[in-house]
Amino acid sequence: MKKYLITVFCIFTFAATAVIAKDNGTDKSVTILKEIQSFVVNKDGSHTETVESFIQINEERAVASESQRQWHFNQSLETLELLEAYIEKPDGRKVYVKPEQIKLQQEPAYSGAPMFQDMQVKVAIYPEVAVGDKIYSRHSKTRKTAMFPGQFSDYTPGRYVPVKQLTINYDMPADMPLLSQADGFVATPPVTQNGRTVYRWDYLPSDNPRIETSSVSYADFGKQLVVSTFTDYASLGKAYYQTAAQTTNANAKIKAKTAEITKDLNNPRDKAYAIYDWVRKNIRYVAVYIGNGGLVPHNADEILDNLYGDCKDHTSLMEAMLAAAGIDSTPVLINSGDSFKLSPIASLGQLNHAITYIPSLNLYLDSTAANINHGFLPASVWGKPTILTRTGEIGKTPSTEFFKTSSNYKVNISTEGAAQFEFKREDAGQLAEPTRYEQSNWRINDQELAVENILKGYGMTGSGTVELGELKGTGDNYAFKLKGKVDNWTYLPGTVGIAANSSLYAGMANSIYGLTSEVERTQDFVCPENNIVEEAVYQFPAQAKILYIPKDVDVHTAFFEYQAKYTHNNKQVIIKRTYKSGKEGSRVCTPKDHQAMQATIKKMVQDLRSQFIVQVQ
Repeated sequence: MKKYLITVFCIFTFAATAVIAKDNGTDKSVTILKEIQSFVVNKDGSHTETVESFIQINEERAVASESQRQWHFNQSLETLELLEAYIEKPDGRKVYVKPEQIKLQQEPAYSGAPMFQDMQVKVAIYPEVAVGDKIYSRHSKTRKTAMFPGQFSDYTPGRYVPVKQLTINYDMPADMPLLSQADGFVATPPVTQNGRTVYRWDYLPSDNPRIETSSVSYADFGKQLVVSTFTDYASLGKAYYQTAAQTTNANAKIKAKTAEITKDLNNPRDKAYAIYDWVRKNIRYVAVYIGNGGLVPHNADEILDNLYGDCKDHTSLMEAMLAAAGIDSTPVLINSGDSFKLSPIASLGQLNHAITYIPSLNLYLDSTAANINHGFLPASVWGKPTILTRTGEIGKTPSTEFFKTSSNYKVNISTEGAAQFEFKREDAGQLAEPTRYEQSNWRINDQELAVENILKGYGMTGSGTVELGELKGTGDNYAFKLKGKVDNWTYLPGTVGIAANSSLYAGMANSIYGLTSEVERTQDFVCPENNIVEEAVYQFPAQAKILYIPKDVDVHTAFFEYQAKYTHNNKQVIIKRTYKSGKEGSRVCTPKDHQAMQATIKKMVQDLRSQFIVQVQ
């Protein structure tokens, strides 16, 4: 099975392994018969890992994915040798992988980002794979240079396939104590002799929970073995900073660029914002993992010359430029996925991203987020624990930031049911720049088809135009309009029920309907965060009679504020809705919270599905 150890920031996030079936999460197409991972660690942190794996193919759907096996390694820092690989047929016959069936290839880029790296993939292509076969491999990987000098850590998650045996061994120098967190693993008492200590853990097979929609990362609740020689996160953070700090010297070019950017600015916060905006807009995200580049940033002057870098490179350049402006900062290690906890054992673990923190301003900045305006963070890092690497302190990002979506929707309906409409939406606060950024990247064809495609989603035939806002603006408000006509908004004359929609595009209904994806929950989940105001005005012809409008709704709970108000006059139906959601001080909701939400969710969904009734003779 694939080894899960995160060693590269900015790219990887924790996830459950394998395909998740609907029963209890376990993918039964493959069984792990035996997996033994054995590490021999040296005093300097370098180590050799030998892995023996034996799996059985149970279903046809696993044949394609398991007929070749991959092992990833950094060719500058590691060597990898495939010691043995074969298929054992049901009759006991062994079919060995031949040398020409072993390939070496460059590791692909992640998440669509450009990447230049020393990571390689050794691939064994197994012949004649069929259901019932057993696939065996044994390989050895030696890391010649430790990630951190004199330190070692490792991570093994639970398996989402049936497991007969999963054993993890660590052979350590006796004076390098190995701390551990073992959930779903049982330890054998360590044995010390001849200056070495051998630790062993065995996986305890059990049913796997299905990963629920919007649940927090598996790393926050699942089975896992975390081991580390770091005593705490302070020592881990400082170990990172010890190397990163060597890359942050500000040369003459950096000082000149900083002076240019901050010209006529006196307030430190304004200077920090100006530097952040310049870096996020001008330093393209490109991952360069040559040598130990997966952990060590490049020099700030090199990043400025190239105008590209990954998240660690961004923090180094930010630190250099901020220092040139007289502002102290520190790189911060954080999780950019859905993990909200730090393991009690200090390891890189969930820390897959680097951002910047300015202590004097109590300000976090993520300059890799090209679509986030200054003063805000991407939602992916809200409410997360942070490691301030210069001091080793543990901090926390804000659990939420100001954002708001407001829309105004006008529909003028004819006696035949055709309509003309205008929809205006304004995003404020944290949402403004992402919308502006997205629409600035629209192609002409995207704009021409946008309204038509939205209408098709409602089963309507029509067309329209988009009036984009000020795409070169930088403010915390962005507005745009959609205009058009529809041939079959409703079917008149006659008496019809019309859905009481208060938005045409990406409205609160999308967010609230998403809350119904799980009837029951057993896992913590990411709390819904919304702040939406919608108003819709439906204008009917003079012959129309408005026979019924829904009743008003007003709900206030610890998690939701929802109001819907309906009025009608002068052949108009006017709908006003407001919706706020969130959990004060936290981004994480519990199964108990989910249960407490259900009555309110039902009321909101009932209202959003309501109709008003109109008659045209």
